[in-house]
Amino acid sequence: MKNKFTKLGALILSGVLVSTSLLPAGSVFAAANPDYSTAFKDSIIFYDANKCGNDAGVNNFFDWRGACHTHDGSDVGLDLTGGYHDAGDHVKFGLPQGYSAAVLGWSFYEFKDVFDSTGNTAKMLGQLKYFTDYFLKCHPNANTFYYQIGEGNEDHTYWGAPEQQPGNRQTLYKADAGSPASDILGETTAALALMYLNYKNIDSAYANRCLTAAKELYALGKANKGVGNGQSFYQSTSYGDDLAWGATWLYTATNDSSYIADAEQFITIGNTMNENKLQDKWTMCWDDMYLPAAFRLAQITDKQIYKDAVQFNFNYWKNQLTTTPGGLKYLTNWGVLRYAAAESMVMLIYCKQNPDQSLLNMAKSQIDYILGNNPANMSYIIGFGNKWCTHPHHRAANGYTYANGDNLKPAKHLLTGALVGGPDQSDRFLDDASQYQYTEVAIDYNAGLVGALAGSLRFFGGVVPPVLKGDLNNDKNVDALDLASLKKYLLTQDGNGINLSNADMNSDGIVDSIDFALLKKALM
Repeated sequence: MKNKFTKLGALILSGVLVSTSLLPAGSVFAAANPDYSTAFKDSIIFYDANKCGNDAGVNNFFDWRGACHTHDGSDVGLDLTGGYHDAGDHVKFGLPQGYSAAVLGWSFYEFKDVFDSTGNTAKMLGQLKYFTDYFLKCHPNANTFYYQIGEGNEDHTYWGAPEQQPGNRQTLYKADAGSPASDILGETTAALALMYLNYKNIDSAYANRCLTAAKELYALGKANKGVGNGQSFYQSTSYGDDLAWGATWLYTATNDSSYIADAEQFITIGNTMNENKLQDKWTMCWDDMYLPAAFRLAQITDKQIYKDAVQFNFNYWKNQLTTTPGGLKYLTNWGVLRYAAAESMVMLIYCKQNPDQSLLNMAKSQIDYILGNNPANMSYIIGFGNKWCTHPHHRAANGYTYANGDNLKPAKHLLTGALVGGPDQSDRFLDDASQYQYTEVAIDYNAGLVGALAGSLRFFGGVVPPVLKGDLNNDKNVDALDLASLKKYLLTQDGNGINLSNADMNSDGIVDSIDFALLKKALM
């Protein structure tokens, strides 16, 4: 099962069931066009609610959050404070944390123009750096990475504010030469390599620290292969996809082709769920990175096998996956909206260079469903629109304790920007903090949502990307790689993977040797 397993300390009590059968026929769908910009901003803000450590309250949108768990790592003689709580609990799990940081970094890498034009760049970079600051702390030497703070079952017996949680927490797991965690290391590799790419023009010294750590973690995961530990909460079924995903970003950061050779090997191993590793019927999530890894390999190598893998997945989602009466693509019952958001994000990134109206339509339908165009006429992002979940499964926002069942009251605090798990297969939603399949929120839920909303702004919200003349490969830089791409195009007329509008240096509508000369002059 690719979901978070049963949590202790949650009482199964009655809640509020939102059913399409209770709605008048004319009110099945919301009429207003979604405000993608507000939803996008709020989805980034959500991460402030799950910050951990001494600086959790610094520059925090939520005034009800402050310093917490200030002794993490003391049991191993290290400062492992920082990072993010996983979900409505306070454990810092390695797999979803690495996944979330990587996916958020990918969103920023692909849609930086959207972040810039909407004024969200500084906030997003701050959230990303809070992840990578923590990862760097957890990597005290080249052969060690600490990846879980807090014992999950013990943590889930506590319902209260993280600032008041008693006792010091156990540093539960680490990856080293004797303990494999290739899945977690692959995800964290990607996050750190992406931070290098996103931050190198801001603080090159910090970016290089991230790249060095990414190389070391990848080498550790490659040398000692196997999945890490996440107790019963995050137990991965594969590691090859994670290492392949991480390797593609190391290649982008270093231009070292050995990483691509590795990625092509790793993407075909380690999956116990699918007989054909490249025919993936899931989507991007903490336990399955086959789709984004294949997508990246298709971009980099231009090989048909990876293009076919991406199309197989897209076609499955469009044509075969169960769809609710209200139009939601329904992958599984636990946190279903995170999967719809993640798939939409990948489709929208794909459409940047490969416009496909069917994919755009599908992604828009899923995001609009999340934002309120659904049979319940509610937003599944807290604080967005006129109606949302008021009982999120989130201890800090709830503001109560277990005493007298107070934890089942409506949350004291507004958990702005949080994506809740979502409805069942009949579009019904149970607004009950104890029914966490519906009402839980998590850092991995919002990761794909941020990217999907950025893509929605690009394609449906009127954000026009600026033209960076000379940036043929869309990596936000103009360099020798772009010159080589233009030379190849002029010799072969093969424009696959090339942004030809950026190649037209003199804006005369033709890409020719004059543009090559102008690009070469600009570089010199």
